[in-house]
Formats: sequence, structure tokens, C-alpha cells
Amino acid sequence: MIKYEELYNDVKSKLSEKRFKHSEGVVKRAIEYAQIYNVDTEVAKIVAIAHDIAKELTNEEINNYIEKYNIKLDEIEKKSKELIHAKIGANICKNEYNFTEDMTNAIKYHTTGRENMSILEKIIYLADATEENRKYCSSNYVEIIKKDINQGIIEICKWVINKLLENNELIHLDSIKCYNYHINLKNL
Repeated sequence: MIKYEELYNDVKSKLSEKRFKHSEGVVKRAIEYAQIYNVDTEVAKIVAIAHDIAKELTNEEINNYIEKYNIKLDEIEKKSKELIHAKIGANICKNEYNFTEDMTNAIKYHTTGRENMSILEKIIYLADATEENRKYCSSNYVEIIKKDINQGIIEICKWVINKLLENNELIHLDSIKCYNYHINLKNL
């Protein structure tokens, strides 16, 4: 597995200062959640620093990576650069940094979430949403997540879905399935 310091420098060279600061915030929050939920903090750090590695690609670079890795996009992903970066980033990390399947999935689903996420996937999804530089992040979300990670998923899903509805944006089916799955977990 790649060393954190090496990946840190690679990611830093690919992102703007603002985006990289966000990634550092995700690392900090991911470590915090990983310690609570007994996940290897080194793995959480590595995935967290890399989660947005493809966030600031040009359209040409996006098209090149889609072709290079034969990435299949659904109709909603084709219309959203916000969603495409997660799939491309997952492929970059798998193919160029030898990420495991779990690490790759944590990047692939860090924007939408999904049904039956691993604990690492949940940590990265939640750390991305609640890192300290997020304007909307309230300490209330962080406290919920620290007490009950699945309730944290529900709360962040509700926030994301409501924001997309308010802005008349498409909602990816994975986000809806993520919400429904975790609501069903609570009702068992």
C-alpha cells in the first residue's frame, strides 16, 4: 500500500489550495470517526486524502480517464461532474495506487452513499460531509455520528437529498437507496 506522505504530495499537486484544505479536513474527521469505530486510521487517512483526487480535472482529462479505465456512467452521472469525479477517483486510486476494493468503494460512493456500505465507506462519506471547513456542517451532525454512525448516515442523506430538491437537481438512485437502507436498519 502507498505511504500516506507520498499520496499526500501527489494529491496536493493535483488540487487547488482550497480543495486540498478540504481533503485535509476530511482526513482529520476520518481519523476521528475511525478511532471511534475501530477502523485502521492509516487506511482511513489514505482514503480520505485521496477521495477528491479527480475533483478538479478538466473535461478533456475526464474524457481521457473514462476511456482509459472504461468507466460506465449512468444517465444521472453523465449530467453531473459532481458524481463523475468519484468514479474516476476510485479508478485512479485502484489502478495507480493499488487501493483495495473497500478503499476504492469508499471513494466511489463518497458522494452518493449506497446500500450496505462498509464501515470505511461510511466513515469517508460522513467525514467528507462533516469536515470542519464545510459551511453547512454543524457540530450536531458530528455528535450524532459519534454516537450512532447509521443515524449519522440518515441525517446526512436527508440533508443532501433536501439540498438537491431545493436546487431542482437530480438525485442519484444510490442516495435514495442509501437513505432507505439505513431507515430500514433502524426499523428492524
